[in-house]
Order: sequence, then C-alpha cells, then structure tokens
Amino acid sequence: MTGHATPDRTATGATAGDALPLSGVQEEMWTAYRSAPGSHAYNAVWRLRIRGTVDVPALEKAVAALQERHEQLRSLFVERDGLPRRVLLDRPHARLEVRDLPDADEATLYEASRRETHEPFRLETEGPLRVVLFRRSAQDAVLVPTAHHIVSDYVSRSMMVGDLLRAYADFTAGRVPEWAPVTGSYAEYAEEEARYLASPAGRATADRWRSALAGSAPAELPLDRPRPVLRALRGATVVRHLPADVVDALPDAARAARTTPYAYALAAFQAFVHRWTGQDDFLLGVPASNRMGRRLRDVVGCFLNTVPVRARFTPGTTFRGAAAEAGREVTRCLVDGRYPGARLKAPTAGGRAPLFHMAVFLVPLDRMKLPVPPVPQGAPEGPPATCAGLRVSLVDDLAQQEGQLDLLLRLEQAPDGITAVFSYDTDVFDRASIEGFADGFTRMLRAAVTEPARQVADVPLADEHDPAGLPGLGGAGEGPAF
Repeated sequence: MTGHATPDRTATGATAGDALPLSGVQEEMWTAYRSAPGSHAYNAVWRLRIRGTVDVPALEKAVAALQERHEQLRSLFVERDGLPRRVLLDRPHARLEVRDLPDADEATLYEASRRETHEPFRLETEGPLRVVLFRRSAQDAVLVPTAHHIVSDYVSRSMMVGDLLRAYADFTAGRVPEWAPVTGSYAEYAEEEARYLASPAGRATADRWRSALAGSAPAELPLDRPRPVLRALRGATVVRHLPADVVDALPDAARAARTTPYAYALAAFQAFVHRWTGQDDFLLGVPASNRMGRRLRDVVGCFLNTVPVRARFTPGTTFRGAAAEAGREVTRCLVDGRYPGARLKAPTAGGRAPLFHMAVFLVPLDRMKLPVPPVPQGAPEGPPATCAGLRVSLVDDLAQQEGQLDLLLRLEQAPDGITAVFSYDTDVFDRASIEGFADGFTRMLRAAVTEPARQVADVPLADEHDPAGLPGLGGAGEGPAF
C-alpha cells in the first residue's frame, strides 16, 4: 500500500511475530500499565474537528497505511518468560470505527469524543492505537486518533496526524501515498540503548548521575491525602494562561541570566517549591529527547526520557542565580539524558524509589511543524487547515495524561502566549490545592522576571492585597515554609 517495504518486515529486518525488547521508558510505562490497567493517564490524543463530507473508505485506507508505515502502531505488548516484549504484527490491527450521533448538539459531540480519549487501552490484545470518527451530520464530525504513550511522544503524535491526513488526501485523489521510506526503527533504537547501558560509556554515565544526585531527595509538597502504596493513575487538570506582560518579559530575563526561557521558568517553579516546602535541596523531573540522528527522524515511538534535575537554595539565592543554576543543571541533564531515568531509581523492598514526584515540561508549539494550527488560548478549537476538501481543526485537549505524577506542569508555548497546564494526581491532591499552587507559581514567575536580582527568600508567597489567597496545599495544620 505504501509502495515501499512489504508490510511484514521493517526497514531493519524485524519480522512479524518477533518478540522485541522494550526501551527503558517503555519498560517504565509497561509497569505503570500493568499496575493500573484501567487508567487513561498515558493516552496521547489529538482530537480533530472535521467540517465537510468524510470519504470513509479513504479514511479506512489511511488508518491502515499509517500502521504499515509505522511498525510501533501495529504491535501488541505482552510478557514472555517474565519479560515485557513488543510483538510485531504482519498487518494493520486497528480499524477505523464510525459512531453516528444524529442531531447531537455541540456539547454532546464534544463530550462523546472526550469520553473516547479516556478509554483505557488493552495493549496485549488491542494494541496501542485507536481511531474513532464521531459524526453528528454528513458535514460535521470529530476524528479521535488515540495512541498509548508507550509508542508515542509529542513529536510522534504530530507525525502520526500529519501522515494520516496526507494518506487520506492521497487516497481520496486515487493515489497510493508516496511518502519517503522510514529508514530506521524503534527496535533498532531499543537495541542500541541496551548496548549503551552495558558499555563502559553507559556505566560511566550512571556513575556521573549517582554523583550528581547524591544527598538530594524528591521535592515533597504537603499532600491532601497520603500517597497510596499502589497508584491508580487518576488525575485532573488546572489551566492558567500566563499574563502577557510576564511572558513578554521572560526572554529578556533569561538572556540576562545567560540561560533559556525554559530554564528561567523552571527556576521560578523551583523557587516556589522551595518556599512552600522549606526544602533547600530537592529533585524535579525534566524531559530529555533521545530522538537523535537522521535515521530516527521519521520514526514513531516514545523517545522521551524524564530525568531528575537538582535544585539548591540558600538564604541569599536570587532569581537570576537560581536561573543560571537551573540552566547548568538542564544542560548537564541533556548531555547525560541518553541514560534512562527509570534506571536511576534506588532499589527498595517494594520495588524502586522514585527520584521525583513532580516534573516540568516545555511544549514549544511555536517552533514545531504541526499538521494543523494550535488552539488559541481559551478557544475550544484552533483555526482550520484544509485537507482534500475538508476543514480540519485541532480541538482543545489540554486535560490529558493526568495522574502520571503527583504534579506535572506543561508549559505550552504557542504564538499567542504560554499556557501553564497543571496535571495532578487526584488520589493525593484536591483541586483547590492545585489552583492555589498554580496562582502562587504565577506570582513567583512575575517576581522572577520583574525583579531578577531579588532574593527568593524575600518574595511574599501571598498577594499583599489578598492575604487569604495563600495556596491551600496540604492537610490540616500544614502550611508554607516562610
């Protein structure tokens, strides 16, 4: 169908039926999946609003072609001899499902498609991909391609949607897709990672990580409820659109500190965590991408590696000093980011102790080649792109991948500003606590960009005009460290 490799063999020679080893991040996600199989915390979604008449047979062919092109999407995940493995299938497994909602109003259409994004996967039998088309009329629909994070990251999600739309356009025109062949494979990547871990270079990297993390501990926000022994991976989301004047001032503040805007925002987050918890030395998670080299450029897979970054504060630490230190730490993490973060956890009687309970990610939408334009702040959907006579818009899906950690902050940087997305574990936090934390972070970031030479210890945690607006984190009797 693609005009290139036959569907039962990858570019690097893996054959249908082969039980292939997982990468480090895939092993971590498999463990999370097995511990909470009913969770949707690792569902990666782009909902697409479609206006115009969909050629269903062409879309069915496009879904099949997408899986033929990307071997990860036509795989099952199983355990063989006690080890997790990926089994490559000889043909596309996922099929387009069409669900008609005649005469549904806007709210009903959105809610039905949203519920689909929360359906858990059955990786052993159904695979990691679902594609559902919700039609409320012949001219109005929502297309929901959902992939499990075990085979996808943000770049892969964008590639998948782009390839799906491109294949649909070709099939409606009577053409077979003639995209360039994918020259690498995720199996190749996983094998190379295993060789690296066993090599002298891998062992030296592990030693550097152990040295860099020695004596530190995860940041521990006061919880509303004790952390359960077995996580259910349930969550919710609080969204804050950062003030325009703060976003505008961020690049200059970062430049003066000789670091990046991301590192500067990370430092403000670290500063607020330091003030709220009283911890002077702690760890948070940051993302590193292992999608390196031309062979992996067009490979769909999870190349995300979340690694620990260390924060240290003294009574005299300024925002500018904290930002410079955060920049150095992020650079160090990126240099050694090839080493899987999951392998750095300390063994315990119950498994492995986590290195962090919170993470801060940057999603640079303004610098990515997206197949459809991003959603403007506060809008339900983005401006349309055209595809084979259809108008295709991205639906707002900020609330996804919830409950993976105590707290995950995504900074989504779009042309119209930066949106701070706080996804949290509802087993340990109430919404009011995270709303207070989100507001407190916004105040701290404002102080960081407007008064970079100010000492972090001197910044009030509450708005001086609203002392009652202190973040409500923690159970009874718990409060901030002033």
